[in-house]
Amino acid sequence: NTSAKTYVSGPVSPGDALPLPPSLPRCSPRSPAPPCTSCQKGWKLLCLLSAYYRCSEVLKPYLLGFLQEMRSNPALHFQGIARACERNLQKTFQFGGRSEFPSSIELQAMVAGRSAKRQLFLLPGGIERHLKIKTCSVALDVIQEICLEMGVYRPEAFDEYIIFAVSNRSECPEFQAYISC
Repeated sequence: NTSAKTYVSGPVSPGDALPLPPSLPRCSPRSPAPPCTSCQKGWKLLCLLSAYYRCSEVLKPYLLGFLQEMRSNPALHFQGIARACERNLQKTFQFGGRSEFPSSIELQAMVAGRSAKRQLFLLPGGIERHLKIKTCSVALDVIQEICLEMGVYRPEAFDEYIIFAVSNRSECPEFQAYISC
């Protein structure tokens, strides 16, 4: 039966639907039916990849356009993850993407649908503050959030603050002196 075979030649425009053989399930984020598992996994993979790798400049407007369409239409599935993919991709272009691959714990959380964790930040005066950190969070995001909570709204003021990363408090006595002042 030759009707089940489809050959594509020439460039394919974004939004073009490729015909599928009748034996393959039709799984589309635009479908009104509940999303299939493979589609969900594909979105999770795209979200992860968009945090690490840039797409080509040729693909960028098409991919961003698709993600914007997906996140802006309330009738479509995967609005939240499309928004996360778009945010990850924009940060990857702006800051270069993550350099460290996720740990097994982070991968398990992503597969389970959790894309953020609460991270402890120690502020001067011994103040402890938990902030929500996402896959593509950068230090500037944390500084901006803390500054906004302090009532500092000018972007040029954000440059006045820095973040120290401490993996073990006992190994950094000079940082302890800073925290307790």
